[in-house]
Amino acid sequence: MRLLVVDFDYFFPLPQGPDPLFAWAHFETPYYLLEAWEERALAFLLRGLPLPEARGWEGFWDRFAFAPGAVLYYADSNALAFHERVRQGVEEVVLFDPHHDAGYRPLGTEPACDDWMVYYHRLGARLKVFYPPWRDPAQEPEPRVPLRREVDPGGRVEGVFHRVFLCRSGAWVPPWVDPAFFAFLESAPLPKEALEPLAPRPFDLEALRSRAREEALGLFIMETLRRSS
Repeated sequence: MRLLVVDFDYFFPLPQGPDPLFAWAHFETPYYLLEAWEERALAFLLRGLPLPEARGWEGFWDRFAFAPGAVLYYADSNALAFHERVRQGVEEVVLFDPHHDAGYRPLGTEPACDDWMVYYHRLGARLKVFYPPWRDPAQEPEPRVPLRREVDPGGRVEGVFHRVFLCRSGAWVPPWVDPAFFAFLESAPLPKEALEPLAPRPFDLEALRSRAREEALGLFIMETLRRSS
């Protein structure tokens, strides 16, 4: 049985060089799922820059053939790619993700979002990861278990998939792209089952834009007063 795993941050390109605007920490906690994104968005708005968006997800599912009866499971965390309903009978995992998820630190007692591929290796599954074209695999540490790694060449993906798992990765993907994620989920031509409650995150972009205007005005007044003193 072949499992296709797709992490939505595959479609959220990040600069591969140093960029203070993208110097983000990532932890799967409530703060990093929501509140952290408000300050990150404000950093762009204060500079008059557009917010980074998800790109390239349209038509993605057309690249795959699915077996009759295939089901798509979804959740926020990629750790649930090893959920008992997902992993049963899996002999091969094909992952589309800017991270190999095959271990970056000492393993815990349960699968986490960054090491669940190790647990599939322990079951004897073959592993492969396709990185997005914007991602340089050389920037990743070596995985802790054997797996094939390559940059996605695009086009049709060979073989048939019997099961799919999709995660949003809300600590890596901001709430202002939640509409794109749910449109991507809905566009999958498969029955869908949620493994955990998942809904669009509350995010008041207009309030942030108003705050940015107030901050900019305050900075302008301060600078004007400084120059006139």
